[in-house]
Formats: sequence, structure tokens, C-alpha cells
Amino acid sequence: MANEEEKIILQADLYDNQLTEEAGDYTARLRISGSIRNSNIAQRILDRGSEYRKDTIENLLNMGDQEKVKALAEGKSVVDGAGQTMIQIKGNFDGETAPFDPDKHSLIISYTPSKALRKAMQRIEIQTNKATTGPVINSITNPMTGEVNVTILPNLPLIIAGANLKVAAAEKDAKDATAGLFFITEDGATEKPALLIVHNNPSELTVVAPALTNGNYYVEIRTQSAAGSKLVKNMRTFRFPILLTVGSTEDDRPVIESDRPEIE
Repeated sequence: MANEEEKIILQADLYDNQLTEEAGDYTARLRISGSIRNSNIAQRILDRGSEYRKDTIENLLNMGDQEKVKALAEGKSVVDGAGQTMIQIKGNFDGETAPFDPDKHSLIISYTPSKALRKAMQRIEIQTNKATTGPVINSITNPMTGEVNVTILPNLPLIIAGANLKVAAAEKDAKDATAGLFFITEDGATEKPALLIVHNNPSELTVVAPALTNGNYYVEIRTQSAAGSKLVKNMRTFRFPILLTVGSTEDDRPVIESDRPEIE
């Protein structure tokens, strides 16, 4: 019981709100502490004490995921310890017999946190910090599909929105890390720079993605540019915490909405 009452400390950085002109208006961005996969969950279960081997646990978790995906595609509501998930339709229909039109309608994932998850959220304590003045990516839009923070199309444009994004470097620091926008594989083994930066502005970049193979990628900016188009001494980096997908992978993620009451 003692462990259940322990506080969970999360860090949040405060950034000047670029959408308002009101002085002292800031927005908070939670620091993402990492990603967790079934292999990590299997290890956690093993550490708690289990008669099963890690690969057995991971295999069961993977099979469970596959059955959940199948059930959702069949129109079922999937309820587990984290919450309730179901497919819903987004968009208005013209008349009671109007057909589904992919140009006007879309399938989305509706998610409602479970009671256990909501209870865990009550134990979270947020510690705020003044954010550094380095680059910040707020969103990544695929203009070819209209998707935000979801997909990358190789050799095609992306729009990066944020603050202090202008890519620049001082010539004297050329020996340091190269400035630019980079696409990094989920495991960190490979990175590729953007093929071209079409628009290079403090609040928005338009770039052409490199030739990327199917998989999940982090987008990271490296620049010495700061507020007021000044150059700082050291290269500053910001990695967007949401993985973006190239091609079809296990982690294709549609829009998630949560607007229903909690479940038991």
C-alpha cells in the first residue's frame, strides 16, 4: 500500500506563449522521460517476480496486442487495465442514408483512461522549470496528408512549427556538431539530415525529408540560432518526443480522442 501512495515526480518546462501578447503568459511542456515497449514491460514483470521467462512474457504481450488490434478492427470495444479503446467515425453526414466518404469522414481511435490510470494520475506531482531559450518543436505537419505528428513521406515536405527554429551555425564552430534538422531511427543507430530546408524561419521550417526506410523516427533540430536571430556559442538541440512513422509499421497511430467518462 505504501508504494501505491508514493508521489510520481514529473518535470515540466515553461515556455513563453507565442500565441498571446500578454506579458508573463507561459505554457508548460511535460518532459517525456522515454518510451516503453513490450520487452521493457516484460522485464518489469520479471523484476517483480514471475515464474515465466522474459521472452515468454513478451510473446504473450505481443499476442495480446495482436488480438486487441483484431478485435478493434472488428468493431469491438477493448477494455484493459489502462483504459477502454474503440473505433469511431469523425465527420458529418448529409442525411440519414448518406454513405461514408473518405474525403469527408475518417476513422479515429477513442480512448478513455481506466479508473486505475486516473488514480495513478492523481499521484503525479509536477515540478516546473524555466525552459532554456533554445529551439523548441511544437508540431510536425505532413502537408501531403494533413496529418500532424503522425507520418513522414520520404523525399517530400514537412512543416516544422515551434520557436527559435532557424538553422544556423557560426563558422568558427564548424568543427562542432553540424546544424540542421535530422531524422533519427528509434534505436538511435542511424540518422539522416533533411535533404533541403526550403523555409528557414524562427517559428517555422519547411524541409524535405530524406529517403527513409519504413520505421519510426525522431526529429531533432540542431542550431546555434537564438531569439533575435543571434548566434550562441554552443550548438543547441531539441528532439521532438513523438515518434513519427514512415510506411506501415506496428506503431501506426491514428488520432486518439478521450471524451468519455472513466471506466472501472
